[in-house]
Amino acid sequence: MPRLITLSRAARLVGVKRGALQNKIRAGELRTFEGEILLPDLLHAYPQTQVEDTTMLERVEQIMEQAVNKIVRPPDELTDTDTLAARILALSQELAQARNEARRYSDLVAAIKDKFQELAPEVDSTRDEAFSKLRDWFLQALEAAEPADEASEDIIAKEAFLRVMAAQIRILPSGHEFFIEGSDSILEAGLRGGLALSYGCSSGNCGLCKAKVVSGQVKKICPHDYVLTATEKGLGYILTCSNTAVTDVVLEADEALGARDIPYQEIDIRIKKIERPDGRVLILNTKTPRTNRLRFLAGQYLSLQVDGLPAVDCAIASCPCDDMNLQFHLPVVSGNPLIEYLLNNSRQNEVIRITGPHGEFVLNEESPRSLIFIACNAGFGPIKSLIEHAMALDIAEHIHVYWIVTSANSHYQGNLCRSWADALDNFHYTALATDTGSDVKDLLPNIVNDFDDLKNYDCYACIPGTQVETFEAALCGHGVPGKQLHMEPIR
Repeated sequence: MPRLITLSRAARLVGVKRGALQNKIRAGELRTFEGEILLPDLLHAYPQTQVEDTTMLERVEQIMEQAVNKIVRPPDELTDTDTLAARILALSQELAQARNEARRYSDLVAAIKDKFQELAPEVDSTRDEAFSKLRDWFLQALEAAEPADEASEDIIAKEAFLRVMAAQIRILPSGHEFFIEGSDSILEAGLRGGLALSYGCSSGNCGLCKAKVVSGQVKKICPHDYVLTATEKGLGYILTCSNTAVTDVVLEADEALGARDIPYQEIDIRIKKIERPDGRVLILNTKTPRTNRLRFLAGQYLSLQVDGLPAVDCAIASCPCDDMNLQFHLPVVSGNPLIEYLLNNSRQNEVIRITGPHGEFVLNEESPRSLIFIACNAGFGPIKSLIEHAMALDIAEHIHVYWIVTSANSHYQGNLCRSWADALDNFHYTALATDTGSDVKDLLPNIVNDFDDLKNYDCYACIPGTQVETFEAALCGHGVPGKQLHMEPIR
């Protein structure tokens, strides 16, 4: 029988985004069966020459590894031999079942063929024509049924290899999927995959990451102090921070599906490093305690406070997949007490109190549309967070980034944007600058003229607060649907 595979695994096999497959499904080029597709259909949509070419997939994985500040795993942290053996065993059992099923179908086909031959002499004249047509059709169908070609065998082999090297997790009720590799816990892999799974301490103490195993095999990889009741254990509950997946797994787990699902938090973080890429921006790099990480959505902001100074709202410039290392891009404004303190009096490892997160300038993760990001000056901070999150989700078919700078400002992380554009075929970066006396909105034609139809894009813009309404009206006037336009003032 033809194999059904998930969209995520199919995208990995052919080296495209899940959004590209979803577009083909909507266009009727691919069929779905309860969220999965047939391998033969995948082969038909993506010829063998593309299936064999994994260069794009490898480049995407490498740049995503760098983009979200992941650490390349040393050999001793790769998937352990017990887990690999268990995955191979599960595949061998599936192969045995498939062989038994194929044998039963083969025996059934042979029996039908023999029955046709047995009944042929006994058929009376009134049924002879219908019987002959049915028999001839059956025999012709048998002759036409060719064995699997090399392309099919190749993709089936690659799919089996992927299943050994990386288990897939499916979350209910959302249906979100991600892969788990190496020695990652389910929680770590989910965060790296861009999911906002529920968790607290991430060290086995609070129990907030509790989830129910619906199917598949998991393995405990570290002890935890939180005690699951006998009833919970019997129902299949685990802590995702303390378990990894041995085989493909389906979990019932809580997720934050919007800004309102993220809890309010108060955390003392420490200064790691302060950078001055130019005279108008300060980049603050901080770290949370290992047992008290920050849950947030890309694009949100926090209130930062140093003892004795008023709190200041600052957008988060880092990806939620790296919840211990928080980055902020702060505009250097004269008279801002926090900026002046950070520039003149702060020291490494000094404590800053953060509260939040706040804001609903977050990615619409359910949309398969391509993305347009527009940043102005230090507004690149929250845009950077959204970009890295979009790359972690790996769903947008195309990502277009426009970074506008005004007088005396610079594209202070332009090299990062160019590295993304160099490494990712679907990433497009354009640096824009205003002329003396011109306004940010004056550069809008340089953006909208790049697109034939803006109805097929989700647009996210972080610009000066005084121009949000004007910019929003202009973009809507150029065809961006209001529900697909997300605006945020620079903080």
